[in-house]
Amino acid sequence: MAAGGITDARGARAVHALGAEGVFAGSVFISTIESRVPDSVKAKIVAANGLDLRLFRTLPDYYRALPGKLSDTLVAMDRAGASRTELAQAMGGLRGMRLGMLEGNTDEGYISVGAGIGNIHAITSVAEVVNQLAV
Repeated sequence: MAAGGITDARGARAVHALGAEGVFAGSVFISTIESRVPDSVKAKIVAANGLDLRLFRTLPDYYRALPGKLSDTLVAMDRAGASRTELAQAMGGLRGMRLGMLEGNTDEGYISVGAGIGNIHAITSVAEVVNQLAV
């Protein structure tokens, strides 16, 4: 399995050529019509590109998030040398993700997405995404 930034057949073909037998695509499915996230979150994903992402260290590893009050605070904490535990606490655990992803509240939550968002240009159906990923 390969994951990370895979949003279309070109990416799927590339990882298959490298030996992957399947792909795990996340952000591209978050922005589908069928996704439970609010339309405001889907619109932010479609409007964003990789340069918009906020990157910060936390447990268990790194997070990428769209701009917002909380994600900007987390980046500032990371740059100031906060520990991964401190960052994880400031994220609010799953509450922070729920507030951002499912409620669109980027003041108290965050919208976690991958680096491939620059290739997401429209809110489409799951069927269209699957067809786009077909090798």
